[in-house]
Amino acid sequence: GVAELADDGGWTAFTGDEIGALLGMWLLESFGRASSRPVAMIASTVSSNVLAAMADAEGFRFEETLTGFKWIGSRALSLREEGYDVLLGYEEAIGFSCGGVIPDKDGISALGVVASMATSLHGRGETLVSYLAGIYGKYGHFVSDNGYYRCNDPEVAARVIEGMRNGGKYRDRVGGYDVESVRDLGSPGYDSTTEDGRPTLPTSAASPMITFRFANGCVAQFRASGTEPKFKYYLELRGRPGESREDVEKRLRKMSGIVLEELVRPTEQGLILP
Repeated sequence: GVAELADDGGWTAFTGDEIGALLGMWLLESFGRASSRPVAMIASTVSSNVLAAMADAEGFRFEETLTGFKWIGSRALSLREEGYDVLLGYEEAIGFSCGGVIPDKDGISALGVVASMATSLHGRGETLVSYLAGIYGKYGHFVSDNGYYRCNDPEVAARVIEGMRNGGKYRDRVGGYDVESVRDLGSPGYDSTTEDGRPTLPTSAASPMITFRFANGCVAQFRASGTEPKFKYYLELRGRPGESREDVEKRLRKMSGIVLEELVRPTEQGLILP
């Protein structure tokens, strides 16, 4: 992880997504703009959409992969073979691959980039906190609500997923919020944004994941853990231009409660918050 000591003696600990945003912007400004090759960055699908927003605004390629560095690293190697300068691959659970030295999770190289960034920022009177604020000021605040329910029975998790599928008639509205698109990475898979309705990411009957993208910019993703008795959820809301972080957090808190209750139905399914 990364934390920064302020002048008043307080510490700011950054989340994995915040570190990803810092690294992405710093690597783009330090190396990407001068690169002789087209630039690309990668993040796991449950990570923040902040790199995607950067890519849209700055004109570089962004790709998402399934969770895990076997997917991130493999895609980085493929993109390099295609001629791309892959500056960053990351996942929100504190995993980073910076530059082209090691196409895998590597804390040592990430530490070097963070140390260089912090030193350079200090030299021009900035901090990691102020640099991150500048990123969110430019692209909007990205606020997340990630968590899980205890789920000891795999059949319960499967039942929750099947409820979200709604017999193949995926919802176009959840609790008053309009759904813009749906992606189901179970078997046989579905993606409302592709011409043939098939996802571009790999599908799995054993490890399904469903993603709802809402018209207001919220992304909600759901999957059962493959290693622990947990049913996981990942919600993120991108703030509107000029909207304060506090207001985005307030909107997401309200929406999270409604979406989780309607899609997961935790009380009915016997799911328990930790």
